[in-house]
Amino acid sequence: MAVAQVIKELRKKKHISQEKLADAIDSHQVYISEIEKGKKIPSITILYNIAHCFGMSLTEFVGTIEEKLNDL
Repeated sequence: MAVAQVIKELRKKKHISQEKLADAIDSHQVYISEIEKGKKIPSITILYNIAHCFGMSLTEFVGTIEEKLNDL
């Protein structure tokens, strides 16, 4: 669930809709919704694309997820 929470929090912080994020990573809004609900686990390629969309490296993005895990 940490991945789902981080994606949702960053998306809202950056004022990006699920649809806009999906378009940016060449995916579909329903897939983003399922990731954010914890129903789907994104591949490393999808995580890389999401991180890039948020202006982060994959390393930074994974670090943010790790911080969230430490808080749980």
